[in-house]
Amino acid sequence: MSAALDPLDARWITAPGDDPQNPLLRAVLHLPSPPLSARWRYTGLGTVRAWVNGSPASASRLDPGLTDPRARVQVLEVDIAPLLRAGENVLGLDLGRGFHALTTENVWRWEQAPWRGPVRAWAHLRVDLADGSSRILATGPEWRTAPGPVTHDSMYAGETFDPREDPAAWRLPGYDDTAWDPVLVEPDRPASRRRAVGDEPILQLQAQEPIVVREEIAPRTVSVGPERIVLDLGRVIAGWCRFELAAHVDALAEPVAFRARHGEKLRADGTVDDDSEHIRGDRFQRDDVRLRPGIAESFEPQHSYKGFRYVQLEAVAGDLADVRVAGLLAHADLAPASTLTCSEPLVARFDAAMRASLANNMHHVPTDTPMHEKNGWTGDALTALAAMTTSFDMHRMLRKWLDDQVDAQRADGSLSVISPNPGWGYEELSPAPEWTTLMPVLLDELACEYGDLEAVRTHEPAARRYLDHELSRRDGDGLISGVLGDYLTPGSPGPAPDDKRLSATLMVGSALRRLAHALELADLAGGAELRASAQELEEAVNRVFLDAERGLYRDPAGTGHGYRQTSNLLPLALGTVPAEHVAAVQENLVRAIEGAGDHHDCGHLGVRFLLPVLSAAGQGALAWRVLANPTAPGWRAWLEAGNSTFMEMWEDPRSCSHYFMGTPATWLHENVAGLRRGPDGWGNFLVAPDPDVPVGRITMTRRTRAGEISLAVDREARTLRLTVPDGTRARVLLPGTDRQLGPGEHALDW
Repeated sequence: MSAALDPLDARWITAPGDDPQNPLLRAVLHLPSPPLSARWRYTGLGTVRAWVNGSPASASRLDPGLTDPRARVQVLEVDIAPLLRAGENVLGLDLGRGFHALTTENVWRWEQAPWRGPVRAWAHLRVDLADGSSRILATGPEWRTAPGPVTHDSMYAGETFDPREDPAAWRLPGYDDTAWDPVLVEPDRPASRRRAVGDEPILQLQAQEPIVVREEIAPRTVSVGPERIVLDLGRVIAGWCRFELAAHVDALAEPVAFRARHGEKLRADGTVDDDSEHIRGDRFQRDDVRLRPGIAESFEPQHSYKGFRYVQLEAVAGDLADVRVAGLLAHADLAPASTLTCSEPLVARFDAAMRASLANNMHHVPTDTPMHEKNGWTGDALTALAAMTTSFDMHRMLRKWLDDQVDAQRADGSLSVISPNPGWGYEELSPAPEWTTLMPVLLDELACEYGDLEAVRTHEPAARRYLDHELSRRDGDGLISGVLGDYLTPGSPGPAPDDKRLSATLMVGSALRRLAHALELADLAGGAELRASAQELEEAVNRVFLDAERGLYRDPAGTGHGYRQTSNLLPLALGTVPAEHVAAVQENLVRAIEGAGDHHDCGHLGVRFLLPVLSAAGQGALAWRVLANPTAPGWRAWLEAGNSTFMEMWEDPRSCSHYFMGTPATWLHENVAGLRRGPDGWGNFLVAPDPDVPVGRITMTRRTRAGEISLAVDREARTLRLTVPDGTRARVLLPGTDRQLGPGEHALDW
């Protein structure tokens, strides 16, 4: 990550009062000569939007990325020379609560975060001028402040916009700020907000991709009433709406006031479903807006975002017909890592739905639903990691998120199931190794996908401490407990119904092996010891759960749980099944799926491994039938119902933009197209399209650190076209063919 900045370059400032709401911070800079360069570094505790002479300093939104501010605070750096001029210049900082000073009560207790305090800002500007001189402007006592037009803002509840004057005027030169208050200047970080060891937080340039507006969407009208309008964007997005008065509204007309409710679904009566069981209070995803003709004719939120497809406007004053609405899709500005096209529409739609579900959850860290939670659940990402890195360049975001996990590690090595976190998730829904093993796995993923060995060398001690913590929890059977397991199986509203020691133990064993591999790539010792511990765990699973006579994994006698596909998928996928029992375990799995009408009974863990395990067993045709099954539980019904993102649950889903049930996208990439990264990275990769999958033509490009791979498979014509980048080699497995190919363009038949 980037080097630390000097916190003494500027002072932290805030507005008067115990808990200021949307303070605006303003300073004037006079330049005697035109600027040649101007580096502005700024940040906030809360969210911050920066302005220079009325223009945004950056296109990024909802900065800075959430961290534990007792450990590190991210700083934006922008070149604002094009926005400055000789003479008077105005710099402005517009602050919101974010997760730092949230007031909305919620089940994760963000409103009680141990760092909670007034929103504040830190900024430092250096300008080099054409006359050879330079100027410095840093946050300090010369800045002035006043309350902004947003009288309420909450990441969960939305914003209230009630302007008393032109909300843009304060950003411009010539504005009279004599009635504004002097800012409060903090001489030092309050001791009560420091870490126990007394360290100051690190100020660090923000590394991950910024959140930007990616698309503007014109909604269609669903229903119109005298006091209510319901609009449909056509798909679930993460972002917000821009509300503005129509051009025909007279500047002397009365204000138009309304409530805008946002939700992913409609209720049976046609109204927007904006309920949440985890958020307390009288509002959720609701903007209360007052537009004033001639003064404040438009509004879009600056300090919150929503997950929604539908918008419901409810009149408070004035005529809703005078309001124009646009939906703004906003998420991290991630570069695509691959493309996929296919002659089978279901494949293309599935892949597109996974990419959209992922994108809607990329806001400084991978989250689990843009509507209901906005939390960085580690288990969701653990199963979706391959889909993430195939869909987008995730290096910077995952590296930032790894720091968050290490910052939040407790002295005993334990981790929370969400990261960052406000002190929640260590006991609540924990222990859950199917979530928290993300940390060691992430080290191996960063090393293999991006060659990031520095991350391994820096954070392997934290990963070892975590795995030692898990190993210390082994019971008399040598197994590790968990409370979540194969989460959200069909018919289950939460944790899996079976003995969750199987999945918890195997995920710890897998993490031990992944960390051992990462250590070897980084030329670090300790891999053999980690693998020995993994083998002990796997042997314990086989002792307790493997019924060798029947050739299947089942709960210990007396628990009452029947055959579960995931309990057999995990040992097969992770190589735990003794060689002499693999065929029988595969046969029983196939029999169970076919006996259920080509249906699965999997939660989030099982769906990740289901189809690859079937392909590995020579059952590619069955894997396709499961994916394409038109009846529940399955994915096809979701897509054919008009959804362009994935649901969270198999029955009565809460969230409609949740990626962890979309992980069969990895099977499309690695088995249908057949492109797989080698065990140590992309220097040697595998091309092995499953010949039994009844999909005709599929093409895929993949950007890697070694170059771009291009692949086209036509099962009908029995041809394969492949571009191998310079410096790499590909092993190609086709029926009757096992070839090693070097760099260049290749054409093969089978």
